[in-house]
Amino acid sequence: MPVTDLTRRDFLARSAVLAGAAAFPRLVLGDEPTARSKVVIVTCPASLDGAGKADGGVVRRMMDKGITALAGRHDVAEAWKTFVRAGDKVAFVDSGTWLLNVPEVPIEAMRGIKLAGPAEMTFAICGHSVAKADWVAQMQAGMKAIDVPDSIVKPDIYTIPCHFHERGFTTIVMTPTLKSHTIAGVSGVVKHYATLSKRPVREFHANGMETAGEVLGTEYNQHRHLVIVDALRFGKTTQGPQYTQGSLLFGTDPVATDVVALEVFLRHCTTENDIPPERHRNLADTRYKAGIADRGRIDVVDLTL
Repeated sequence: MPVTDLTRRDFLARSAVLAGAAAFPRLVLGDEPTARSKVVIVTCPASLDGAGKADGGVVRRMMDKGITALAGRHDVAEAWKTFVRAGDKVAFVDSGTWLLNVPEVPIEAMRGIKLAGPAEMTFAICGHSVAKADWVAQMQAGMKAIDVPDSIVKPDIYTIPCHFHERGFTTIVMTPTLKSHTIAGVSGVVKHYATLSKRPVREFHANGMETAGEVLGTEYNQHRHLVIVDALRFGKTTQGPQYTQGSLLFGTDPVATDVVALEVFLRHCTTENDIPPERHRNLADTRYKAGIADRGRIDVVDLTL
């Protein structure tokens, strides 16, 4: 049955059967039943103006506030060093295609990574992003302003299938966006990892991308993760922004961060094709043991700038 023909009830009924499927090794996030995850939300209505242009100074303050709250530290550089260590080989990943990042978000994330001083930082920019000349020009200008060289940009890693595993990265830092999606209901963090697989992403498309979490549970289960969801605005399929949210979300558990991001998304936006978007997120936990989807075990710190 095609995914568009399945009702929400059908999806949930199947989930009950799939919950007993064999599990993969859990991410290095804490695999005890009592483990908890922390997600920080920072919201500032002034982050974007009426034309959708970001205030760089506001985005920087949002980034600093979020990373220090997540780390539980007052100093910004020390907060970044909590998640990015001196010996790390960091792959920084943009949002991919269709709903590109607000440029100031990845720029400020790269500034933070630089403050931490890892052994190596690579900007694995999506090959499709390169075709957006205006966006690339904004990124280049922003990188120059924070003294990050263009040489770190590698568009040949984040292609599909991807080549992350050949580069020996230890840490993944990403800035995914959220949008309604005809395959996954609502795309987000877990789906974004599926596009980073060494396998073609179409292999994960069936049944609302129910197997998207496998990539986190197997291919990326030994990496360290920092997810900064670019929720300054949410998108609608391939049509671009549909709602100005003015938020950034921070977490080290990709599944928990995605669960909270979806919760924020659904306050004002809708899913596509009656696909329950929580399903592939829940399965990332219950089937693939890739993080925490149980909202009762996710501690949310909600801040306003």
